Amino acid sequence: MQTARMERKLSQKEVAQKINEKPSVLQDYESGKAIPNAQILSKLERTLGVKLRGKSPWFQRPQVLIDRLCIRTSGSDIGKKLEGPKKS
Repeated sequence: MQTARMERKLSQKEVAQKINEKPSVLQDYESGKAIPNAQILSKLERTLGVKLRGKSPWFQRPQVLIDRLCIRTSGSDIGKKLEGPKKS
């Protein structure tokens, strides 16, 4: 969503005005603090010209995203160098 907005050289305020929402709503969506509803997603898709729903990994259930994006550590890992995913 943010990438599409920036490619069109639009500020959050400009997009919010185009979809008739408060800029804080767009800020919360882009920062991941809020889960967009279908009506607002439709307005964003039309305004930005991109698909935001469907098989996009960004709109899956929050726990799925947390599992994919977070590195789980235990107390014994503190202070150790972080490593990337192990190759199989």
